[in-house]
Amino acid sequence: MSIHANVNPVFHGLGLQYDNGETPAVALTRLGRVVEVHRTANSFRLYHRVGHLQEATIIWKQSLRYGTGAQPDIAVNNNNVVVEVHKNEATGRTLYYYVGELTDDRVNWGQHPQSIQYDKGVRPAVALNDAGVVVEVHESEGKKQLWYKLGRVQGNGVDWVGKGHIGAGGAPRVALNNAGVVVEVHESGGGAIAYRVGHVNRTKIFGANLRITGGQNPAVALTDDGTVIVTYEFGGRSLCRWVGTVKGDRIEWVGQPLKYDDGVRSAVAASSTKMSVEVHEGDLLTTLWFSTSLFTNRASWMQDRLSTLGNTRLGDLVLPASHDSGMYLSGIAALGKTQQLSLYGQLTAGVRYFDLRIMKSGRSFVIYHGPIIGPPLSEVLADIHRYAIEKGRRELVILKLYFPMRSDDEYQMLVRQISNSLGRWLVKSKPPGKRLADVTLEEYVAKESAILVVVDGDYAVNASNPGFWVYRNWTSDADAAAEGDLRVFDRWSDREVFEKMKNHQFDQFEKYTGKMQNDASLPCDMFLLSWTLTPATGVWFAAQAANRRLGEYILKTSRRNQFGQMINLLYVDYVEYARLTDVALFRNGERITASDAANAPGRAPQP
Repeated sequence: MSIHANVNPVFHGLGLQYDNGETPAVALTRLGRVVEVHRTANSFRLYHRVGHLQEATIIWKQSLRYGTGAQPDIAVNNNNVVVEVHKNEATGRTLYYYVGELTDDRVNWGQHPQSIQYDKGVRPAVALNDAGVVVEVHESEGKKQLWYKLGRVQGNGVDWVGKGHIGAGGAPRVALNNAGVVVEVHESGGGAIAYRVGHVNRTKIFGANLRITGGQNPAVALTDDGTVIVTYEFGGRSLCRWVGTVKGDRIEWVGQPLKYDDGVRSAVAASSTKMSVEVHEGDLLTTLWFSTSLFTNRASWMQDRLSTLGNTRLGDLVLPASHDSGMYLSGIAALGKTQQLSLYGQLTAGVRYFDLRIMKSGRSFVIYHGPIIGPPLSEVLADIHRYAIEKGRRELVILKLYFPMRSDDEYQMLVRQISNSLGRWLVKSKPPGKRLADVTLEEYVAKESAILVVVDGDYAVNASNPGFWVYRNWTSDADAAAEGDLRVFDRWSDREVFEKMKNHQFDQFEKYTGKMQNDASLPCDMFLLSWTLTPATGVWFAAQAANRRLGEYILKTSRRNQFGQMINLLYVDYVEYARLTDVALFRNGERITASDAANAPGRAPQP
């Protein structure tokens, strides 16, 4: 069964460990400043940690103790005001808060920090907007009933001006934006999670209780344009997320929920500058993990950025690339499985370079990897056709074909099948005097999407067909290299250990001159970073180690090496879990800015 998963507009992917502890919570400003709180394992010491977003990762400062208690939650606004809530230790039912100021490396809780008691209950959660409006929710003592408090920050305290009963539920979390919209999520009866939409300017803040899906321990984030992110546990230790938009007193959900990691007790934050941060406990031991995500339409990332990327030549772009792109089936085919998403799913996730290995099986062509047979080629082509024909598409897609030595007649059959399905979009010519790598993105997609098919081996040399170009690897001998329309440095590490793979790939990049190995007079057009491990089977378990750390290590790598060359293709298994498109977008110049601050919705009404 193929998966056509919707990974737009938010996908956090596999997390990276940042600390040890329990019950983490996180908040985020529009400038990408992060503040996190958690409890240490097997104690009631509370710690906070400050960080800042840098491309697709977070640079964390030192973890600092700030108090004692349990079940902490945190909120921050764009004026760097911080509100923290927690309950007291052990079996206590007293709720406390702190007010502080976010600085570069810590939260300043005041000269003599002292938590302030404000209510009775358990599982407190808090939200804060730029007007200083505070919404707090919690469970009542010993009963699955939810209550809220409404207030406003005044100096080092909160002036509470209202409170009320919300309804039945447990484990609440809450988010608030600058238009005064509130979204509260909680555990409902029957193993489900539910939500309520509220408005701080109403006598009764919260509306009707509406079921979301099955799960537990939900968390919520809300942006000023009404985008909602909900994360939750499902089926034990699977962490899932769902995205929607507030419409009146309801949320319109996009697609279906999708798993992004394993763990428990997630928390999520979002900023008006379209970034999100997620934290959670690991599924083993008391480890803490984080992940980040852009808010973006990955299905149209090229066309949406033509104003900035349109004049960039192909050889200067960074593209998300998938290894063994067609090996996504389950069942016996899972022995060779390298992807979770179908081709359509990968395209909507932002992948733009595909590794398709094709063989003849009976009367038809299929995708394969070693001895394992994948889906029919017709299914893969139908997915690409479905994507390309969607209205308004202006995306460049590269299909690299590997076809083991068969007859020329069979190759012509393959050409006809691909042409019949994708002929409308095939790149059949290029500007005079330019290599394929010198053509700009705008030139490729001037009218609609473009599909660039490059063929490994000599088929496209011996039988020229419009739209089928010659691919050559960096190691090709001199005569073969000269025939290449697109030349790519592609050397897999053949390692099963992450550190060895990482060191091999970056060592190759540092030595890469941009010239072909066997004829230095010929340019090599693109460098492929093969961020893949190679176990005999069970690729998913190996891929996790690599995918978690892609954003971290790409950030540590210079954009250009000593020879002025760049990494062009980020090539991974299980693409969505690596946050592959986000990493590529940052390498292509994406920035986290506060440019939309001036256009933010009006301030919330005062409580």
